[in-house]
Amino acid sequence: MVGFAAGLLDAAVRASTVFIFAALGEIISERGGVLNLGVEGMMLVGALGGFATTVVTGSYWLGFAAGMAMGAALALIHAFLCITLKSSQVISGVMLTLLGTGLTTYFGTDWVNRSIDGFPQTTLPVVGRYLVEIPIVGEALFRSTAPDFIALALVPAVWWFLFRTNLGLEVISVGEDPETADTMGVDVFKMRYLCVLLGGAFAGAAGAHLSLAFSQLWATGMVAGRGWIAVALVIFAQWRPERALVGAYLFGLLDALQLRSQGIDLALDAGAPLAGVVNPVLELLMHPTIMSTYPYLATIVVLVVTVVRFDDSRLGAPSALLEPYSRETD
Repeated sequence: MVGFAAGLLDAAVRASTVFIFAALGEIISERGGVLNLGVEGMMLVGALGGFATTVVTGSYWLGFAAGMAMGAALALIHAFLCITLKSSQVISGVMLTLLGTGLTTYFGTDWVNRSIDGFPQTTLPVVGRYLVEIPIVGEALFRSTAPDFIALALVPAVWWFLFRTNLGLEVISVGEDPETADTMGVDVFKMRYLCVLLGGAFAGAAGAHLSLAFSQLWATGMVAGRGWIAVALVIFAQWRPERALVGAYLFGLLDALQLRSQGIDLALDAGAPLAGVVNPVLELLMHPTIMSTYPYLATIVVLVVTVVRFDDSRLGAPSALLEPYSRETD
């Protein structure tokens, strides 16, 4: 049981990293007033771009950087459509998800069935070799891949950037009241471009982590809805990085549970009371296909609970989210 718990926790931590990267990027983009529903497509191009670059160059760090660049490149289209042309952010985001899915399906065919070594497991620098000996949690928390550690470090970094730096406060200001921010001398258009590009780079990093560290292979559609979960996670987190970390671990645990629980037999003995009722229910609930839906069911439940529990003012959504900005010239 201890071994199962340690393995489940380790898998949950590694599975949560993709949600951390994607949710942090979405928080930055939405704090700047631009909703990005293209996260799924940006993660896909980041995963394929990072994997292909690593195969060609042999450098997983170069592949990781390429994945971020691919995500940012797709985000640039979103920024141009939504900020410069003032198109619908919802339609643009959905279109980019479809575009990313189509492009990676077409160009990714030749990269299927290849594998790479990817990012190796390593211990946390300096103190990791001692802390990794802690039962159950040691291996999970202090021996991971470099992107896992980077994602964790980014949580306080993004929080500090948004709430403790002038640039971060300017980001929040253009997401809350762009007219006032413009009056105070903040370049709203430039700031929103920066937020969307950062969000795209983070989404690309999430995809690159998936192909270079988590799976170490490329498969068509491998993001499998994690981008949509990340968007929902931002609402659950109320646009705050530290709460996004909690949500990422929750969904990472559900993601890991469906992989780790397939070998578990919870069925009662045939002669036990209620075995005839309980065993078919357990068989249905533990079926791999049913279990694969749990993260998405949890997403729906979390969204409903969050929206019902908090009204709009307490939910914390940026006031100018989804609203295009036009500077008055008269």
